[in-house]
Amino acid sequence: MSHSTDPGKLNKDCIRLSPYDKSGRGFHHECTGRLLCPVEYDWNDMEHRAKIRDWHPNFLVTANSWPTFLYKDNDYDESDPTKVDVPIWEVIPAHITLKAFKHIFTSPSSADEDENTDVDRRVGPKRRHGERRTRNHVAHLLKMKSVEPRAIAYVAVQLRFALSDCGAWRNTDCLFNHVDFYNSIARWFEEVDDAEDKAFVEDLLLWWNREVFGVEAVTAYAPQDASKMSVATSFKRRRTGGSTV
Repeated sequence: MSHSTDPGKLNKDCIRLSPYDKSGRGFHHECTGRLLCPVEYDWNDMEHRAKIRDWHPNFLVTANSWPTFLYKDNDYDESDPTKVDVPIWEVIPAHITLKAFKHIFTSPSSADEDENTDVDRRVGPKRRHGERRTRNHVAHLLKMKSVEPRAIAYVAVQLRFALSDCGAWRNTDCLFNHVDFYNSIARWFEEVDDAEDKAFVEDLLLWWNREVFGVEAVTAYAPQDASKMSVATSFKRRRTGGSTV
């Protein structure tokens, strides 16, 4: 069984939230509650919703479940939580987690670019002469040149906190442990032994890097092994009298 959220309905329900008061967020707000809802539960089911709000023991919200906001189009298949349509690992450019990452590390305006242009960052730089920003963003100040799993985990934690009605930071929000949530995401990326899983994670991180930093920065996050390219092998062939072995 799977359940999903109509993006149109989600946008309709998402009235503007106050940036100064978090008391109206969390599970008592239609939009933030839907995004925070553990994927095992169905927010569209009014009984599920009521029991989540009532802290029913069969509907507790802990770091043992992925929040819905991590999923592409909020679509989750309970028979296979880590297949292609899943948390963070298969997002779309306008996805809230990617936008949060850009907002934190590459400026709020970069987070809006996906909505304001039809140009995909993967096809090349958007800015041309006279359009380059002069103010350094956080990633530049941190000398961040690639998207690392723990940076994704950090953003997910910050987004979860922002959606909640928790007024001040604490490691545990009621029963939800932010540290465990962070570690579970980091482990998903880092603790892979299977060759196919490793290839999947590498492709996913490449996707994140292209979306965040663009193809113009590819040599920073995916450096080319120039020693194996034609120029290098040509010189080596000449030095060895024709052999490149």
